[in-house]
Amino acid sequence: MKLFLIILLTFLQSFVTQSQNTYFVTAESGLIIREQPKTSANRIGKLPYGSIVEVIEKTNITMQISDQEDVINGEWVKVKFQNYPYIIIQNKDDYKDEGYVFSGYLEKLKRAKMITTTIDSLKFYSLYKPIEIKKIKIESQEEVEQLLASKVSWKDVEFYGRQIDKIYLNSGQVLSINQDSFDCVFVAYYPTESIMLFEGGHSSDFSININTGEITETTGNPEYIIESPNKTYRLNGWFGGQECSTYFFQEKNKSTYKYLIDLDWHICYYKKFCWINDTEFLYSFIAYSNNGNEEKYVKGQIIPYN
Repeated sequence: MKLFLIILLTFLQSFVTQSQNTYFVTAESGLIIREQPKTSANRIGKLPYGSIVEVIEKTNITMQISDQEDVINGEWVKVKFQNYPYIIIQNKDDYKDEGYVFSGYLEKLKRAKMITTTIDSLKFYSLYKPIEIKKIKIESQEEVEQLLASKVSWKDVEFYGRQIDKIYLNSGQVLSINQDSFDCVFVAYYPTESIMLFEGGHSSDFSININTGEITETTGNPEYIIESPNKTYRLNGWFGGQECSTYFFQEKNKSTYKYLIDLDWHICYYKKFCWINDTEFLYSFIAYSNNGNEEKYVKGQIIPYN
């Protein structure tokens, strides 16, 4: 469990401090990582769709490839990635977390800007409309194993019992779980979201989208989801096991949702939240100071990048 927390906290620190260089892997069948910036170099492994990587070097070595009917331009870049929870590198004993990839399948993780304005309580409550949200979920692991037999395989792991072993994605890619570090306990499956939720150390959330392979930082915990009126956007979030939760917005993308922008990583947790329309929202939070605790009220708007 300590290993899980170390990996998770290391990732979060990098996620915040290196946000300007953070990218999302868009290759549906995975993105090959190589030891050097050329197609003839040794292959390290393959990053699944939705992996979050940090670009640490741009080589200016350009390349153009054909993907079905599309021509994709990019360059070789060196990235830092996480070896969790999937077996990304070919040899598990040869630990690596850096390599070269083609940038044509990388997209900036943050895809919008957010404008926020502090308002008073009268304005807030004149607009605030609380809603009741009920999530459809299956908490029986046995039932989930049967339901997802064609999508997820399980195995008995010493000390941890039944654990997921492989995930068969919609793209055809098969992802194998690294059982040496995956010590989470199954919590529930959310069929409308295609998300499996697990619990790690200190009650931390860990989730996997079984259709795309994305994990917690961009899938979140379905219990946090609040959709905008026309379901164009939604608020999501997850608990990291260290008192505070992390919140972010997602944008509707065909039959799924894609990470858009974080709410405000300074906020430990919000007290109230609601949508005004499909791009505007309200939230309140408790601000702690030496003069006492005070509830702050905020109106915000999402503006996607063109």
